[in-house]
Amino acid sequence: MAEEHDRYCDLTMRGGTTSGVVYPWAVVELAEHYRFRSLGGASAGAIGAAFTAAAERGREQGGFRKLHDLVDWFAAPGWRMAQLFQPGEDTRKLFRIVVASMQRRDTTGRSPVTCLLLALLGAVGWRARLLPALALVLWLIGPALWSRVVRWGSTPTWVLVAIAAAALVVVTVVVVLLSVRGGGSRLRRAGTALLLLAPLAPVALATRWTAPSLASAATAAVCWLVLGFALVSVIALTFGLSAKRFLDRRAATVHFGLVPGTGRFEANFWDRRCGVPRSTGVPPLGDWIADRLDDLSGVPDLTFADLNTTLVLMTTDLSEGRPYRLPFTEPADAWLFCRTCLGVVLPRRTVEVLGREESGHRCPRHPDEPVHVLPRDLPVALAVRMSTPLPGLIAAVPLVRAEPEPRVHWFSDGGITSNFPIHFFDQLLPRWPTFGLSLQPYPPGDDRDVWLPEQDASTSGAPWRGIGLVQHFASAILDTLLGWRDTAQSALPGYRGRIAHVRVRPDEGGTNLFMRPETILALARRGEEAGRLLRTRFTQDARTDRYRWIRMRLAMREYQQLAEQAEQRGPLYRELAERYRVPADLRDWFTVPPTGTDPHAREIAITLDALGGLPRGPFDGEPPIDPDLRLTPPE
Repeated sequence: MAEEHDRYCDLTMRGGTTSGVVYPWAVVELAEHYRFRSLGGASAGAIGAAFTAAAERGREQGGFRKLHDLVDWFAAPGWRMAQLFQPGEDTRKLFRIVVASMQRRDTTGRSPVTCLLLALLGAVGWRARLLPALALVLWLIGPALWSRVVRWGSTPTWVLVAIAAAALVVVTVVVVLLSVRGGGSRLRRAGTALLLLAPLAPVALATRWTAPSLASAATAAVCWLVLGFALVSVIALTFGLSAKRFLDRRAATVHFGLVPGTGRFEANFWDRRCGVPRSTGVPPLGDWIADRLDDLSGVPDLTFADLNTTLVLMTTDLSEGRPYRLPFTEPADAWLFCRTCLGVVLPRRTVEVLGREESGHRCPRHPDEPVHVLPRDLPVALAVRMSTPLPGLIAAVPLVRAEPEPRVHWFSDGGITSNFPIHFFDQLLPRWPTFGLSLQPYPPGDDRDVWLPEQDASTSGAPWRGIGLVQHFASAILDTLLGWRDTAQSALPGYRGRIAHVRVRPDEGGTNLFMRPETILALARRGEEAGRLLRTRFTQDARTDRYRWIRMRLAMREYQQLAEQAEQRGPLYRELAERYRVPADLRDWFTVPPTGTDPHAREIAITLDALGGLPRGPFDGEPPIDPDLRLTPPE
């Protein structure tokens, strides 16, 4: 029996947007020995898990070979990864600003400052440009006007010298602080500096080696600096208010995201000037996901029932403030959908698969549109799309629930509530391992591309990150807020030895849409190494038996603790089961509703007695960590 089970595994994957290119080659490496029985993930990990499930379904038709080839497709010229993220017509201008901020001279060859200025210029109408234009003119001519208008009269020379020295010190310090983190070559930085110093050119030409003239020039430099900050503030305020006005009016219409995931988009001339890549026929994200699922599996319009594995994805219902597993495990009549709403975020053919079963209700967002019953057998493309909406960038997915009046529920990134759901498929006594593929930054002093913690329960498996800057501190707060439960779970004995951590640098993965081909291939190779390390560990030296033994020892301690409770508290609950009359509003729990006390009082007493009769513990050889065994709400 052990030999049969040693050929199976489960797999969960961490979310990470473009870091998902790590997963294909890792999965292919594992697939050389294992067949995947259960697969799970959130966000980009949901794409990886769904693609793996599809490849397993199409294994005999070359599914894993096609999955391997996906990396080469991404690494081809043309920024194909960035092309997947296509805005709607209403969000095109805001999307330009986001893309412009992602430009880097050493990757795209474009200046982020230039692209951002062009994106901002095209983001608002001519009336909104007037105030920034006036601030720009004032910045350009203000220093020269200051130096000509100000008269120092009979001001003592020593006061003038002190003013000039103080002003120059202030300007020098501020300029150095602003430029210390500047990127690009020295020549490019010098050119940028000359351009920014242009308003001071007339002042410099008019300056004479006299105390009043030097004081005027120095204070004109302060004026240039102050007006520069004012210009930046005016620009930020103008475009911030314009963005707020747009979002207040249109946020729900665009589903709270710049990228709907479907529709037709062609990058125009102004888009390309702002850094949006030239369109080369790459479909939008939602269409691409649906197409790849069909290609990998060999099944058109792939649904969960078509799979030969268990696929579980994580999504977050922001309206209800809780996670959900997909496919839904709640009653079939719980969820409804509006075809118009889903048509914004899903390809038409996926919406058609959902059918037209009437619910008798209307969509709260489109009163003339009926809402239909969401089928139990969901298209996999819908579930993936519900798990991947990166807040603000990828549009959220709306479903409807009649409670008792229809209300919209917005589903967003599954990573909000569990970015690495390693607890999926876990049991007290697992038959085979649930592998995990995780992502983490390079810690100081450790240049390993992949870290696979030791299986030994006596060693620490907790990750560590260096915090040296304010942005690191803020990032650590956000990561801890969103992922502390997954992190703590991953460090437990019986967990950490089966999770491979792939290291990524700041310019790799994440929201870096513009990764060079060599960067994409480097990430994929690290994923391949992670898959190889896991496969090697669990197929050599009886390491799978080691894993099962550790989990068995943990389970024995939990059983003994439960037995201790049953022995101490059993009489209380045996007596309760015999005398407690089941209330009327709880009788629908039973197939045959009881009219008196609990009909299974005898079976409950036998169960409590059996638990109480288990051997007293603890056994010698207990793992040093004692995890909690507790009831948790369903996801």
